[in-house]
Amino acid sequence: MDDIWVAMGGVNNAARLELKTVQGTSGVGVMQLRFQFEASCRHDASAQRPMWLEGKVHAVGLGTSSGYLGRLAVESSPVILHGLAATATFVLVVDLDHRQVQIIEEHRTGGVKFNLEVTGTAMNDGNLERIGVGSVECEVNQSNWVAILEQMQYRRLLLIELDAPDFGRSTELTAALEYYRGAEQQYIKQEWRLTVEALRQTLAALVGKKAEEEDEAADVAAAAKVLRRESSRANIGYPPRAEQVRLALKFMCDLGAHPEAAETTKADAYSALLMVGGLLHSWKPVAAPIAAQPSAEENAPIRAVPPARV
Repeated sequence: MDDIWVAMGGVNNAARLELKTVQGTSGVGVMQLRFQFEASCRHDASAQRPMWLEGKVHAVGLGTSSGYLGRLAVESSPVILHGLAATATFVLVVDLDHRQVQIIEEHRTGGVKFNLEVTGTAMNDGNLERIGVGSVECEVNQSNWVAILEQMQYRRLLLIELDAPDFGRSTELTAALEYYRGAEQQYIKQEWRLTVEALRQTLAALVGKKAEEEDEAADVAAAAKVLRRESSRANIGYPPRAEQVRLALKFMCDLGAHPEAAETTKADAYSALLMVGGLLHSWKPVAAPIAAQPSAEENAPIRAVPPARV
C-alpha cells in the first residue's frame, strides 16, 4: 500500500495518510469499496485541526474508458489528530453498481489497480480552508480481489441478472446450483476450462447424473431425432424442449473435461455461463423423458412381399 502527504498551514508534510486495506460490502442493489487509511500527525500544524476528506476513484486499465468509478466520501467525519505523533483511522468509501464491477471483470487480467485522488478541508481558527492532499495508486492482487467480490456479494445473481432458482425445489436442482456457484468462482479466478468443467457437472446434476454418464455425441443426435419425430404427433411443451437444450449444452461443455482439446477461452466460459444460467432459471424436470421409440413404419408388421411378375 502507499501513502499521501498532507500540506496544512504552510507545512508540506504536516500529516501522512497511509492506505492500509481495501475491502468490500454489499447493500440493496449497490456494492461498496472501502479504502481504510491511517492518518498520523507529523507536525504541530496538523494537530487538533479537524479534517474532512473526500475525492474520487478510478480503476486503471479499462480500455478506452477513463475508469472513473465514483466519488469518495469519509464514512465518519471529521478526522482529528489530537497531537504530534497521534494516529487515527478512517475509511473512504465509493458506491458501485453491478454493471461497474462487471466491466472491471471483463477487462482485468489478474488483480485490479485503483487510483484515488483525495482532497479535503480543515478547520483553522473557526474557518475552513482547503488542504493540499494528493493521489495514491494501489494494486489489489487477484486473490484479495476475489475475496472483495465475495464481500460485495457480486454474482449472487446469475450472470444475466435473473433471480437464482429456489434451492429447495429438488435435490437435483440444489446439487446443480452448487456446481454453478463453483463455476462462477472459477470464472472469477479466470480459470476458463475449469469454469466449463463445473458447468458440465451442473447440467448432469440437473437430471441426477454424473457428468461422465452423458458423454456420447451420438446421444445428442438421437435425442434430437426422437424429439422431432414426437413433435409431429403431439404438442411438445417447454420442459422436453429444455431437456434437449440441456443435452446440447452438456455436449458443448464436455470439452471442458478434456485438457488436450483446444484451449477454452474467456468468451467460451462466459457464453456457457450465460446459457446454463438461463436454463437453470426456468428449469422444470421432464415428468417422463421421451424415450427413443420406433417410427410407425418400424412398428408395422412384417409382410411377405410376393415376387414381382415379369
